[in-house]
Formats: sequence, C-alpha cells, structure tokens
Amino acid sequence: MIIATAGHVDHGKTHLLQALTGTNADRLPEEQKRGLTIDLGYAFMPYLSATTQQQETLGFIDVPGHEKFLSNMLAGVGTAHHAMLIVAGDEGMMAQSYEHLAILRLLAMDSLTVVITKSDLTTVEQQQQLEAQLTQLLFQQGFTEPQIFHCSTITGDGIDTLKQHLIALCDNEKQQQEQQGFRLAIDRAFHVKGAGLVVTGTALSGNIAVGDSLQFVSHHKLKQGQAQTKTVRIKGLHAQGKTAQTATENQRVAMNIVGDIDKQDLNRGDWLVEIAPNTVINRVAVALTANTDIKHWQAMQVFHAATHTTARIELLEADEVKAGNSSLAEITFDSPLCLAEQDRLLLRDPALKTNLGCGVVIDLLPPNRGKRKPERLGYLTQRATLSATKDIIAFKLANKPQSISELTWQHQSQHIEQVAGSAGSNVENDITQYGDFLCTSDYQTQLQQLIIEKLAQYHQQENDHIGLGKDRLYRMAALNQPTAIFNALLTQLLAQQRIINTRGWLHLASHQLQLTEQEQKHWLHVAQMMQTSQEPWWVRDLANACDIDEDELRTLSYKLAQLGYISAIVKDRYVTHEYLIHIANAVRKHIEQNQKLETADFRNLSQLGRKVAVQILEYLDKIGFTKRKFNYRELRDEDLLKG
Repeated sequence: MIIATAGHVDHGKTHLLQALTGTNADRLPEEQKRGLTIDLGYAFMPYLSATTQQQETLGFIDVPGHEKFLSNMLAGVGTAHHAMLIVAGDEGMMAQSYEHLAILRLLAMDSLTVVITKSDLTTVEQQQQLEAQLTQLLFQQGFTEPQIFHCSTITGDGIDTLKQHLIALCDNEKQQQEQQGFRLAIDRAFHVKGAGLVVTGTALSGNIAVGDSLQFVSHHKLKQGQAQTKTVRIKGLHAQGKTAQTATENQRVAMNIVGDIDKQDLNRGDWLVEIAPNTVINRVAVALTANTDIKHWQAMQVFHAATHTTARIELLEADEVKAGNSSLAEITFDSPLCLAEQDRLLLRDPALKTNLGCGVVIDLLPPNRGKRKPERLGYLTQRATLSATKDIIAFKLANKPQSISELTWQHQSQHIEQVAGSAGSNVENDITQYGDFLCTSDYQTQLQQLIIEKLAQYHQQENDHIGLGKDRLYRMAALNQPTAIFNALLTQLLAQQRIINTRGWLHLASHQLQLTEQEQKHWLHVAQMMQTSQEPWWVRDLANACDIDEDELRTLSYKLAQLGYISAIVKDRYVTHEYLIHIANAVRKHIEQNQKLETADFRNLSQLGRKVAVQILEYLDKIGFTKRKFNYRELRDEDLLKG
C-alpha cells in the first residue's frame, strides 16, 4: 500500500514521515540544504500484519508543499489511492492546504487521513477548535468520515496512534476485484553500477515477477504519432523498498530492466505496461465534474498519473458547466497520453492556477462525427454510470460488436473473453466470438434479418439480375460492421438455404425461376447466337437473328438474367455469364500484374469498341467487381465472377 502526503509548505510532512519511518525523504542535497521538499521522496514503514501474521511494508510518497512544485506534487498523488493531509496546528489551513485538499477530492482517494502536526506548539483548546473546523470543511468537501489525528514530531505525541491507524488501514485495504494488466508510471530512472538501468514508480494495477517482460510506452514517441513500444525484461525487483521476486498493484516498485533502451529514452510520465495501447490517443470522452466554472473549448492542463499535457475541452451538453455540476465532454490533448478506460484526469487552469475539475475516461476512441446526437449523448450518459469492467463490456456489447484486441488494451485485461462471457449472462444475451470480435445473439439476428431485407429490396429494384456479389451485399447491409461477423452470418444463411449462391451471385431462395419447355428451346437458340459474337447483344438484334418476337425475347431475357445465364450491362443489352467470367479473369490478371486497369488497356483486352467497353467497365463497377479511381480501375471484390 502507498500513502501520499499533501499539505502546505513547512507544515511538517517530511518530518512526520521521518518520525513514522526513520527515513528522511528529502533525498536531494538542495532539499536538505534548504529544508524544502522540491521533488518526490519515498519512505517505507515495516510492520507485522495482524491479518497475514507476516512482515509487511507500508510505503509513503512525500510531495512538495510549495505551489511552484505543484506538478511534482500531482505526479506523486496521481498514482496513489490513499493520502494524508498534513495541517500545522499553529497555522491551520493555508493556501496550499485548500488546493491540495481539492486535488485529493477530485482524484477520489480511497481514503483520507488528516494529521494535525506541531501539537507541542498548541493548547488542547486550539487543537479542538482546529479539529472542529477541519471536520466541517471535510464534510463540505464530501469526506463524510474523516479520520483526524494530532501529532508532534518533537515530543512523539500521537505518532504511535497514527502508526496503528495506518497499519489497520493497510491491513484492511481491499485489492481490486478485477485482475488487470500491470501498469507502472515511471517517475525516476537512473543507472546503478554493476546492475544497469533502474526505473521506479508506483504500480497502478496488476502483478509482475522477475523475468517477466513489459512494454515501454514513451510519451515522446506518442508525440510523434508512434504507438510502437519497446520490450524490456525485468532483471531484478524491489517492492516497497525491499528486494522481491514479485510486485503488485499499489506498491512502490523499482525495476532493474534490460532491453534496447537507455536512460536518455526515459522521462517522468512514461509507462511500463503489460498491455500496450495499439493506437495513439489524442482525444477522449469523459464524464466531467466541475470544481469551478468551465467554458466550452477552454484551454487547460491535464494531469494523469506522473505526467501532464495541455489540452482543450469540448463540452457536449452546454456551452458552460457551473461549479459543482457534471457534464459530458471531450478532451483533445496537445500531446497524446497513455490511458485506459476509467482513468481519472485532473484538470487545471494554467493561467489562474486553479483546479477546474476532473474527468473520468469513458471512451478512448470517440467518433469524429455525431458527437452531440441524442443517441450518442444517451450512450455516454449510461456509460458514465458504470465502473466495473464486466458491466461496461456488457453495456458496450448491447450496443454493437466489440473488438477483443481493443477491449484488451482499453480495459487493461488479458481475459476479455471470460469477462464478456460473465457479462453475457447478466444481460441474458449470449455472446459469440467471430475472429477478433464479440457480439450478442440479438445483434446476429438483427444483422441476418437486415441482409435478407436488403436482398429483397435489391430483387425488387433489379428484376433483370439474379443477385449480387458478396462484397456489394456487405456494403448494402453491413457497412462499417466487422467483416468477420458478416461472413460468418452469411455462411449460416447459405447453410440454412435462406440465401442461395448461383454461379457467384447471392440471392434469396425464393428468387428462383424455371424455364418452360418453349423458353428452354429459345434459350438454346439465343445461347448459340450469342456465342457467334463476343460483343454484347441488343435484344432487338438477337430477336431478329433468332427470328423471335422482340417483346417475347425481352421478357425471356429478364427471366434468363434472373437465372444468371445472361446479364444486362445496360438496359436491353446482354452478355452471357461465361463471357463475363472470361472478361473478369482477364481484368484480374491485368490488375495483378499492373496494379490498375486503364480504359485503353481494357479495350485492348476485350477487343471492343470504346462505347461498349465503357459500358462493360461501368457494369463491373456497378456489381462491385471493380471500382473506379480517377481515370483507372482497381479490384474491389476479386472473388466475384470466378469460373
């Protein structure tokens, strides 16, 4: 367990930690010379646990109290779950005391212990009066059960009582119920002679052991738009100030690491993580709580763990949020951050040096459009009420399919499938995996029905064609949906014979015809005639050549097209299916060799005139076999029209 200190400068934070642990947390010569904490310091207090009956260690982070070093203070408390607010008994609450208390409230600490120091300089009456003031203030700030202690580092008064309280707090700490991947926010890096590179930080989640590998995430690389990470191996470990083989969440950890990395690559705020993000995060949606009035598109500083950046906030529900109110918002970072869902961000005004509020990350990949649509706001409003990973994933799956790889890094969990399985039982909706995607049974049913409906609409609109290719059907019925799910559901529909594949054309089972005996004779005659010329035939010309009534042949042509024997490249002009396969094979081969197909190249391939060649090219675009790009064609659905 780690406890961070907070409080005004010279209120005795460092001296209190020295009285508790015997360690002077001011490690820098300048700090010791000036008697002023500048950077983060660390101290550890071993104790015998009444719960485990083993030696345990309680860790402390000593933060600066001076306003000039507030960013260092935030780097310390930003990685802790528990805090001690230190207030000097002879001075009471001062400027930084109030600011630090507001920060602790916005960061939603699991517990807050208040220590009134320098009791040797105050009377009992003064102590009681200050305690009453603090109790009222803490209640106003939302701390309903404050723990307040009086101490003196000079006389030792109250130190043992405070110690026992902190030990009990540590013994009763509840570990996270959800097993997340290991995350460590780096705050120091240095070389140790004979060992090599060492990094230190606070473990926010997960477990790690000597010999394990982690991913190094550099904010400098993220700034350059690079999400790639470097792999490092743990050669040695210190946890809570002692040599260890393992380390776990909410511990102070030092790692001796090896890999393709050096000290100059490391900066405070970088990360060592078990699960690295697979994208650069420049913008997030948050559930915002305002500490002061916040305006739309206001500039601010965003503090997260041991790092910070500048940003702009985009309010989604109003132009301004008043102090004490909540709202949905998006934050656009000037420099990317390494985040997970449910991470808490502290927002500050860099000019006024005030705490604007805090934001809980509820969407790491917000859409570029439609962010203020009622359905989007409704989605975010419901999402903001959830905190458990199981509930969040159940909610997401109820809205749309989810990528396992994205959920893994967004929630820092290696067991998304198991979490989703338990989530599915809660929403009474079975979860199925298709490749990298998970979806509900309701979604599958709805998508299959949509595929059927789109095919039925196509048959009504294109009654002179038997069906369409898979790629075009996907664009009509499932655009922007995972192709793995679409392909699997289409395979199911084909197996159930609700959809039929006729020579590569997909159509409804009900969309099938049969030729009469007379029509079969006419078709044989027409087929023989169409073989005599490679060019597409007009119905009028075919009727004259075959000595068949033009209207009768036109009706037959519609039927032949529905059966897939011929296809209309334009109204009343047809080619055989075999000819289309021949043309498609030639186009496929040409594009494979040249990456594109010019109109002139197609004329040479087909030996057709320009007008009819363009008609066939446009038909191939229409059915989704090719797509036009500038003045040339590329393949779109290479599996279409294969003999």
